[in-house]
Amino acid sequence: MTDLPKIEIEGDSEPAVALALLRIIMESSEDKAEQDRDWILSTYADCLAVVGGAEVSFDEDEDEEKDKDDEAS
Repeated sequence: MTDLPKIEIEGDSEPAVALALLRIIMESSEDKAEQDRDWILSTYADCLAVVGGAEVSFDEDEDEEKDKDDEAS
């Protein structure tokens, strides 16, 4: 994403790693229009949880699996 400000992330604290992960997700996201304040904060919270060792369930992934199962039927 070219319109993101240049942010230098230093260190290996959980918040820094979560921020780096958020940055990767934002740059690879197909739908840039969805990246509003709520999306960014929610995604950062997910990143922070994952970095802390939690497993995060994504509704989008579950919906895609259901669609594939429906198509196979």
